[in-house]
Amino acid sequence: MYTESLVSVPGLVLYSTQGFSSHGYDCADDYGILQLEFGGNPSDPKDRFRLPQARLEASTVPLKKDVDYDTMQRLMKSAADSGETKMLRATLTGRFFPGPAMGTKTGEIKHPNTRLVISEVELVTNRLEDPVDFSPLAHAAAKPAKGCSVTEIPIPSHDDADKLQRLSREPAENLDYLGDAKKVAARAIAEQENISADEVEVKLRAISERVAIKEYGWTDADGLRTYSITVSRPYWLLPSTFSADTMIWVAKRIVKTGCASKTAR
Repeated sequence: MYTESLVSVPGLVLYSTQGFSSHGYDCADDYGILQLEFGGNPSDPKDRFRLPQARLEASTVPLKKDVDYDTMQRLMKSAADSGETKMLRATLTGRFFPGPAMGTKTGEIKHPNTRLVISEVELVTNRLEDPVDFSPLAHAAAKPAKGCSVTEIPIPSHDDADKLQRLSREPAENLDYLGDAKKVAARAIAEQENISADEVEVKLRAISERVAIKEYGWTDADGLRTYSITVSRPYWLLPSTFSADTMIWVAKRIVKTGCASKTAR
């Protein structure tokens, strides 16, 4: 219903040399990411015969360059110079293009290539923050090998994570480990195995890393139990902290695989 309409979008903007996108304050990216680009690059009318549709659409959007625009450009340059993905908060006005519709196996219709061509930066913060995780929850675990079983381990509730986020600001609580993704992962597994977090951490393997999300693996001494744990700095903790820079890491998903023998793996 908003196709090609002029809309105002408040949100959290992630920027790096590889990506430029806006995300909601109160929802994950279950339906895809809203890609951003600036308008203001008019094309010659005859270009409609040779330019891709996205370029033609963007060329129809004028761009207001004012103080807020300059501030956003400065922050984006700073993020690019850092070589990391950074986050800023902004309200952007622009024209919305949903891109081609795509059907899923469940019958849902999604638009994975939606984008906002920016015509004006209405409001923007004057500093960058560390990014947070907007990714949807992972799919079900893969089918285990014969003789093995897979168990989803409960993760902390939002309320429990919120409490830890607030307590992490108190020096007396000794919760510095919450700022270290690997230590958070190690503690979560240690609680399941009833051993010390240090024992787990020395054998913890880094599997993958994305924006504000990390995955680790751990196998016990006899090789019969393996854990895969994903930890992140989730967007929904933002109301509990002054800045994303002080956000803690929390478990997003923990999967335990248990086997009757090593040969079953």
